[in-house]
This record gives sequence, C-alpha cells and structure tokens, in this order.
Amino acid sequence: MARQAAWGCAVLAAVLLSGPGSAEGATLVGGVARAYWGIPPPAERDCEASGPRINCGWNGQTEAQCHARGCCFSPLPNTTGSLGAPLSVPACFLPNNGASAYNLAGGFAPSDNGLVGELRLRGNGSLPELGPNIANLTLMVENISPYILRTKIGAAGRWEVPRSLFNAPNLTVSGGPASYTFNYSAAPFSFAISRSGSNAEPVFNTAGTRLMFKEQYLEFSTVIPKSSALYGLGERTSSTGIELRRDGIPLALWNRDSPAGAPDQNVYGSHPILMEVREDGTAHGIVLMNSNAMDVSLTETRVTWHITGGTIDLYFLMGPTPFDVLDQLTQIIGRPMMPPFWSLGLMNSKYGYGSAEFYYQILEGYANASIPLDTFVSDSQYMDHDQDFTLGATFPMDQMKAFVAMLRRQNQRWVPILDPSIHVNKGYATYDSGIARDVFIKDITGRPYVGQLWPGTSHWPDFMNPVTVKWWGEQIEGVYKDLPMDGIWLDMNEVSNYCTGDVCSDPGGTYPRNDFVCMLNCDMGPDAGRNVTLMANATLPAASIFEPPYAINSGNRQLDLSYKTLPVTASHFDGTLEYNVHNLFSMYEVMATAAALQRLRNRRQFILTRSTFLGSGAYAAHWTGDTNAEWTDMRMSISTILNNGLAGISFSGADICGFMRQADDELCARWVAIGAWYPFARDHHADGWQELFRWARVAEVSRKVLGMRYRAIPYLYTQHFFAHTMGCPVARPLFFSFPADNTTRNISDQWMMGDALLVSPIIYQGTYDRSAYFPRGLWFSPYDGSPAVDATDGGRWVSLNAGVTDDVPLHVLAGNVVPLAKGHHMTTVDVRNSSLVLVVAVPKDNVVAPAARCSGACGAAPQSGVLNACGGMYWDGGEELNIGRALDNYVSFTAQLTWQAQARAYNGALTVGYTGAPGGTPDAGCTSNVAWPVVDDIEVLGVGPVNVSSVTVTGTAPAIAARPGEVRTSSAIAPQPITPANVTYNATTGRLTIWGLGYQLACPNTLSVTWVSGPIANATLNLNTGWLPAVTAGGQIAVGAPWPANASELNPVATSTP
Repeated sequence: MARQAAWGCAVLAAVLLSGPGSAEGATLVGGVARAYWGIPPPAERDCEASGPRINCGWNGQTEAQCHARGCCFSPLPNTTGSLGAPLSVPACFLPNNGASAYNLAGGFAPSDNGLVGELRLRGNGSLPELGPNIANLTLMVENISPYILRTKIGAAGRWEVPRSLFNAPNLTVSGGPASYTFNYSAAPFSFAISRSGSNAEPVFNTAGTRLMFKEQYLEFSTVIPKSSALYGLGERTSSTGIELRRDGIPLALWNRDSPAGAPDQNVYGSHPILMEVREDGTAHGIVLMNSNAMDVSLTETRVTWHITGGTIDLYFLMGPTPFDVLDQLTQIIGRPMMPPFWSLGLMNSKYGYGSAEFYYQILEGYANASIPLDTFVSDSQYMDHDQDFTLGATFPMDQMKAFVAMLRRQNQRWVPILDPSIHVNKGYATYDSGIARDVFIKDITGRPYVGQLWPGTSHWPDFMNPVTVKWWGEQIEGVYKDLPMDGIWLDMNEVSNYCTGDVCSDPGGTYPRNDFVCMLNCDMGPDAGRNVTLMANATLPAASIFEPPYAINSGNRQLDLSYKTLPVTASHFDGTLEYNVHNLFSMYEVMATAAALQRLRNRRQFILTRSTFLGSGAYAAHWTGDTNAEWTDMRMSISTILNNGLAGISFSGADICGFMRQADDELCARWVAIGAWYPFARDHHADGWQELFRWARVAEVSRKVLGMRYRAIPYLYTQHFFAHTMGCPVARPLFFSFPADNTTRNISDQWMMGDALLVSPIIYQGTYDRSAYFPRGLWFSPYDGSPAVDATDGGRWVSLNAGVTDDVPLHVLAGNVVPLAKGHHMTTVDVRNSSLVLVVAVPKDNVVAPAARCSGACGAAPQSGVLNACGGMYWDGGEELNIGRALDNYVSFTAQLTWQAQARAYNGALTVGYTGAPGGTPDAGCTSNVAWPVVDDIEVLGVGPVNVSSVTVTGTAPAIAARPGEVRTSSAIAPQPITPANVTYNATTGRLTIWGLGYQLACPNTLSVTWVSGPIANATLNLNTGWLPAVTAGGQIAVGAPWPANASELNPVATSTP
C-alpha cells in the first residue's frame, strides 16, 4: 500500500522490486570448481572476490590446498593503479556470498517527516565468522528537503556521528515537490531511490543484493550502470585520476599517516561521499554518515560498503547537476570556510629552519627576488625539542617578537605548527596542567595512553572533552599574548604514532627523534597491561574490539586498525572508544582550535589541517600531506585536490615542489606554475633548500605565475565566497561545468578555477607542449593578444606550448566577466590597495547553452543575436567573522551585446552595479561600509570591429538613502560622463581596451559602458589569425578614428552573417 509522508514532500511507494536473493555480476571471481581431497571446494557462486575476504589458511598456499579447506581461491593482482602500488590481501578466503536479508515487519508507520519501520532478520543470516547478526533493526526514511532524502538503518545504543560536529544549521524539513521516489519491497526488504517522473534507472537500488548487520560488520550494496562515472571516497592519492577504479579491490577509509607519495591507499582523511555521474550528465551523491573503518568495493555493476560498526545512515543527494550535489552535501556537513583574504597569498615553510636567523634570511630572499609572499609558516623546529607551546634555544623570545613585529610592518603573517602529542615530561607546564585537569585519552588500564612522536613519550588530548577544549585554548592563549599568531597549522592528527600497542610504557631514555622508530615497550590484546593495576574507571572492551572480525584493506594490506596510531581500544572521557571516533580526532581538534582563535582574535580563523573528515572544510584549509619531489607526485596532486573539493574541502593544496626528497629547477618551476592555481598555495619542503628564489628559472616563473595569481585574488576571493554560499569547489573538475560532455569525465590534469578560468599546465619532464581539452565554448588567453580557442561547435583537443619560465596556460571562458587587480603585488594588502581591471569575455554565439556556473546562469535563456557575459565580485574587510551580505558587499558585472539588424552591428553594454550578494536579502542596504577599489581599466575580449568613437562611459548614483540601510532608487542623479585616458581596439585579437577610468566603486552607484561593434557585416573569428578583418598596421584604431566608408577598406578575408 502506498504511503505519503505527512508533510507531503517525498513520495513513498510500496513497489515490489524484482531480483534474485543473491548477488549478481560479481567480478574477479577466480577458481574452478574441481574436486580435491578433503572438503569439497565451494561453488563459484559462493565466492565473491570483492569481499569480504576472511583469511583461510596462509599466504602462498596453492589453489588445491585452499580448495581442500573448503575455501575460495581468487588471487588479486599484487599491485593496484597505474603505478603498481603493492597490494596484499588473502588469495584464499572463506566462502562469503551467502544470503542475508531482513523483512519489513508490519510495514511503515508515518513520522513527522517520513516513515519508520522495523526490520527483522530473515533466516539465520550468513558469515558467522563475522559475528552474530542483530535480529531487529530500526528503519527510518526522512525527507530532508525536496532534493535530500535520508535513510537510516540501525539499532539502539549504536555509535552515530554527532550532528554537533558540523558547522551547519540543524536540518529542518523544507516543503516543495520532491525530486525523488522511495520504492521498497517488504520481504525480503530492499529499496530503491528514483528520480520523480523519470523512467531512468534508479540512482540507488539494493534489489538482488544482501543486507548484513552484525555488531562489527555491516554490508549493503547498490547496482549501478556500467556507463556511469564514480568519484569521491577520499582521501587517497590516485594514480588513475579523479574517476574511481572499478576493479573490485576495496577502497579503505581509515585516517592514516601514510605519505601522499604512496598511491592508491587510504591516507590522511576519510570522506564517505560517492558521486555518480550518468551518461546523460545527471549527477547524484550518496553520503554514508559513518566514522567507523570501512571498505568500499566498486565493480562495473555494483558498489558494496563493508563497515566495521555504527549505523547505515545514508543521505541521497539528488542533484541533478554536480553543482547541485555539492550544494546539497554542504547543507548537511557545512559550507566550505570563507578564508581570510590574506590566506590566498603564497605561504612558505620548511621542516628544518634551525634558528630564527633563517626566518629573516628567507624573507629577504623572497623580497630580493620580487616574489610575492604573504605568510611565514613555522614548522616544529621553533619549539623546545618539539614540545608544543614552547620556544627552543635558537628561537629566543626577543628574536621571535622582533620577527613577528617585522612581519606586521611588511603586511605579512605568521602561522606556527602545533602537533597533538604532548610530551610526557614533568616540569613541562603543558603536560603538568594536562595531567592535573585529566585531559588525555585513556588506555585500557584507565591511565593516559602512552605513545611516541617527535618529542618522545607522549599523551594525546581528548578533544571530545569540554575540559580539554578549554585547556587547549588556554595553551594557545599563553603563546598568543607574546607572539600573536595569525593562524595555526595542525599536523600529525590522524593520529600519527611511532608505536602500535594497546598499552605502552617508557623503558627510559626515549628522547626526541624523527625516524618513526618506536622505543617504547608495547603490548597488544586483552592481556596488555596485565602487570598494571587497573584504575577504578577502567572498563575492558570486548575481545572483538582488540581484533575486529573484519579487516579493511588499510594500506592495501589489511593493516591492523591500531597500526602506528592510537589503539582502537583507547577511550574518551565519556567512554566512547577510539574504535568509533578515530576518523573524527582531527575534526574535534580543529573545532577546539577554531574556538580558541576566534575568541582571541575575534576574526576569521585560518587553520591548516592534515587529517580530515566530512565537514572539515567548513573550519579549515587542508593540504595533501607528504608528497615526494617527483613528477608523478606533482601530477597526482591535481586529482587529489579536485577530489577534496568533492568532499566540501574547497581550500586545499599540495606542497609546491614536493616535501620529501629534493626537486631540481625544472620540476620546481613546473610545480609552482601548477601550485599558483591551487586554491591553497604553499611552498613547503624538508630535504635541501627549494624556496622559490633558489633557482633563477624558478624565480622567473614564480614572478609570472604568482604575479598572475595575486592579480586574480579579487576573482579567487569571490569564488571562495560562492563556495561558502553555495558549496561548490573553487578548483573543480571539468565535468562540473560540462557534465554532459563525457570527454571531461576523467580529465585529471586540467581544471576549472571557479566559473571562468581553465588551467592546463605542462606536467611531464622535458616537455614544452601538451594536448589540452577545451569543452564547448570560446576560450581567451588573459595574458596577451593570443588567438582565442574556438570550440563553439563542440569540445576539441588543442596543442598548447609553454616553456619552463613561461606563464601556465590559462584561458578565460567566454560568457564571464573577471575582476583582476592591476599591477604586480608583493602581498595581499597591496592587492587590496590596487585598482581593478575588468576582463569581459564575449561569447561567439549565445544560442549554444553556456557552461554550468556555481554563481548561476548568465542572462536569460540563450537566443540568437544576444550575447551575454556576467560575473561579480565579493568584497569585505578581509577577515571579519560575520560574512557580509549587505548590498555593498557584492558588485555585479553584466555585459550584453545585442544585434541590430538594420545597422548590421552589435550594441554592446557593460553595467557595473550593486544588485545584492548571493545569499543576501533583496532589501539589504549599503550597510557594510566596505571600502571598494577603483575600476581603472576595462578589457573586452572577442568583439568584432569596434568604432572607438562610439565608446561611452557614464556613472550614476541613486539618491542618498532616507535613513541608514535604505536606498531610494526612485530618484536617481543623472548619469555623469566619464572620460577615459585612452580607448584602443586591436583587430588582430578582437580586444577593446578602455584605460584610465579612475572610477571609484561605491554603493549604490552604477557604472555603465557602451560601444558599437560595427557597422561591418563581414566579421568572423578565425582560429589562426584572430578576429577578422584586420585593420591598420599595428592592429589598432586611435581614439576617435572614424570607421571607413565601406567594409572593403578593411580588407576582409572571410565573411559570415551574424
């Protein structure tokens, strides 16, 4: 019987879903059913190669020996990915494809905003080696919004990820027609999520798969089309690009200190979000809100989740575009942070600056080389033997105070590192106060857990504990009062630990070291610490916590979950086991740090964190960790950053030039050309010296590419505002803007930087050109008069060239208006004090549907004879806590060219005005008191011959508000003409340039520019020669020059009729 939720959003229909009770389409199934001695081999249908693989015997046994034990034999490749990352999982495993299902008992009952029901185990289940099944489960189907549906399967008392972690409002039901339909079968229970009114294959469908729910093993699956592309499930450094592999080898999610240079393994973060893009370009997302260790196996026809605890808490994000999926995701986990303006500049750090004197030398090196630098980031050498909140002997307080003061005078910033490990050292104030206030995570004996990191024997703060949060803030304040930092870098917070053990002790003589060798005595298992008296509050976890029944594919070799981290048996102040919250440690630490910085500075925080979970991007920036100075690592950094954006972590970057090993000048030059267009840009290294001023070629290209980045910061800051408002990544894969273009699906070495810019770097050693893909549209170089790339008839591959010291290939997509800072700038303060250049990129034909944009469609529906370009610029004080939404926080740029048939010319117009910030209210006034820059120049790209005498520039100002916050627009001051210093038109490149306007932007004033393109009917765009016809020698018409009496005087070489 069909039921409908009381509030009327989702349609919940009882539909019998067909399909066999056991899985179909299994891949990687090996072995032949032949008779051996002993136990008969299992039938092939009982063996699912994608898991779960419970070891049956020993490594190296033969197929015959495996089958003699009644087990499945299916060796996997010993490597994964394109770089051959080692893989070691059992080739011989227990039969694993038995049926497991539940029935929906008594049907659904309506709830306030969905349905609730009870699931009861059907039969005896399967895989008893993974533990007993939980017989009765609760099922909740919740309508979150017309585009978000939540389905949760769980049981009382099980761990769930707290909503309080997410910097997002509590999700409340919102009405409107639903975009989804929830269909289910009661016995055995299965369900499918479909798009409303669509006959397309469901976006999620469990029919024909099994549901398994044990204490420490949960499994569910969905069938998927072979033609779909899958993304997400980070964090890992993929050797095969942004699109996920479909070979059935499990992808593990378990935060782990593993070098980013080790590809195709789980590393620092866990992002249980899967995005699927169908062949028609529609997209949807599946979020599993679960922090326990898990594997996800992907084949050509199926996705299966294998989870070690918690609940099956699913959010279905219906899209239908990639931008929509990120909007919906970040409604749940929090919008990406709005970074402080200064943090968009270049940062520099190094593991190994041994004294404060080095700090001064580095600043001098950048200044002498004229390379922009905004922030000096201090690695742990500034501490006293790696002890947090201290200064070492070679970093005396007076020198550090002078250094921070000098940074302030130079409009630069300081960000020190903090590691979470607290040295066990009586007399060290932070340790002593931590012990006194009982802030540390406990081992199974009830004592602070003992491990080892940089300073030696260490404890780790329990950031789940409110007492710890306050204590942590006080430690930060103790440094801040002497050395007011501008942000904090949080490292090693997976947690990283030299040792593996449930209980460890210091035998004595454990000194600071950085070789990751454990010097402690450690024991594993329930008997660990047996010689130590248990504290009164100690509770021994169940035996299965020490050795979980299911081993995820951690490190591609089923590493123990406690390997070189906090043991899963450790406990927090409220008894929560690390087993459940390991992946959340960094989130709690970031939140505690953000609270401290906001309290001390009353400004927007900057935090850089290595470890992440869903929602981390709402609080902090992230970098990809310990890359090698290798060409492969440089290439792979791109897809890692793009994948982070899919998890709502928009402010992301990699260590420019590589962290470990040593780059040469060619690699570093190419890497800085790429890193200049990471959302987060930092040069960081350990081995040798590879600051950007060390090599002549690197310094030369740094001045160019970072100079262009700094010019683009007004645009980039605006793109971060869009990310913060609507959830879209700043650096995004091409398929976001062009989802229906299947060629873009696995392009992992180009990316869109916001709505307008396409980055296509050189990524191979010893090469100077590359083949780059240009999706449908017209693409202009922002640097010079290079001919445009015309792909208006469809996407095309084009050869691009760039020498080692050249600018990175960068193109502006027609249909956009991009604000740039004018001139060369050494800091972001210089950028804020500079004037603006507006770059207007005119499309060739607006009949072609434009690219998808985070900021929304540009103009009305495409129509012949009307060419639209638009953009905007967000502006505020740069680091205030409350993101401005007033009228004077956002200025819009709207350009339109309209064909005049009788005159056979385009009338062009650009309007710059305050129309209200996205996310603001329609009646918002000019209340932010924002000091806007001056618009000095305007460049219009892609216009036909322009009669420069037709150019007019006027400024209008609505009457002064009757009261604060109100703008009386009904009586406007008459437009005032503005005379630019110069107007030129370059016919070779189709570029109209208006110089020297000196127009001061001020709310609610409006700037208007008009021109006439024509009256030449014989103009066309030629890929090789630019806009034709050519004009006088030099390609320019002086201000006021009249048009020739007829078109033939301009020597047209090709004709077309608009």
